[in-house]
Amino acid sequence: MNEIRQSSNYNRQKSGDCDCEERDNATQNTINAEKKKICDELYTSAGKVSMLEQRFKGENKVFEDKKCLFTKTEANYQRFRNLDMFVGSELTQTNESVKANVAVYIKNNKDLNGLLKGIAQSIKNVKTKFADLTDAACKLESCLNDSCNNSQRKAITGSAPGCNGEPIEACKDSETIIQELICRPKGLSSDIDSIFKASFDVVGIQKFSNIDSLDPMQTNLSKNAKDFIDHINGIMKARDADMKALQGDIVKSVQDITRAAMERNHERSNFEGYKDTSEFVCCPPCDCVVPISNNDCGGDMKKLCEQLNQPMLKKCEKLICDICIDVQKAFCCQDVPTPQKDPGC
Repeated sequence: MNEIRQSSNYNRQKSGDCDCEERDNATQNTINAEKKKICDELYTSAGKVSMLEQRFKGENKVFEDKKCLFTKTEANYQRFRNLDMFVGSELTQTNESVKANVAVYIKNNKDLNGLLKGIAQSIKNVKTKFADLTDAACKLESCLNDSCNNSQRKAITGSAPGCNGEPIEACKDSETIIQELICRPKGLSSDIDSIFKASFDVVGIQKFSNIDSLDPMQTNLSKNAKDFIDHINGIMKARDADMKALQGDIVKSVQDITRAAMERNHERSNFEGYKDTSEFVCCPPCDCVVPISNNDCGGDMKKLCEQLNQPMLKKCEKLICDICIDVQKAFCCQDVPTPQKDPGC
């Protein structure tokens, strides 16, 4: 555009400056009136070209901004899509596995609790039997120390306190066995107390482990994971809608750029046409007209008449005919045979 405005021919058209000779006659006045129209069109066309140049630059800037926004939106969409594909899918599958495992743990824990309670109850029953055993041991000791039973004791063990005479043969180890029956239940009673206490401690520890609390924890985890995945899916849908809208905007922007470029090029073509036309009209380079001067005749009126009878525009006709041939070649994709020229050309 700067080249257009700096063109010397263009400046001459605006200033009215022209080195060509102009005659003061009706023909020249008509040419000048048409020249003014062309120069006005040239000036208007130059303004349109400048305007369309700015419009084309603006459309390009808008397109770059929209393309940048689309690229960032697409990257954001891909980020959440990948998050859903990998993290979301893994989290969903993990929750399903955790849910199944927690259900197994709760069942096993319930079964274990039943077994431990059953063992504790059995130990409680055994403790009662051991109390009976201790009572029996006490009765046995009382009977053994009763002087009324010395004869029976001597018959069993071979001797007894307060019994005179030689010892008799008794049952082998009977004394040791009787003492064991008296003393052993006391130790066993202490052991069963320990077992009884330990069994119920184990029941309490198992109860305190509270495996059942895993179920609500797993439920909350599953709910939060679902909310997280739903949030990701919601963002993905929003970004997908944004991408479709931005894609439509980009397509429209491309169309606007193309339209602006075509209109700019069209107006450039108009400007070049007005420019060339104005140059031709203001200072025509045409030399096809052969002027006739009276001085060439030497005052011979007959010779002057012969010259005046000669056509002046025949060469112009030939030049125009050549333009027709050039135009035919210019707009064809294949070579066009050169048409036969009119004999008059």
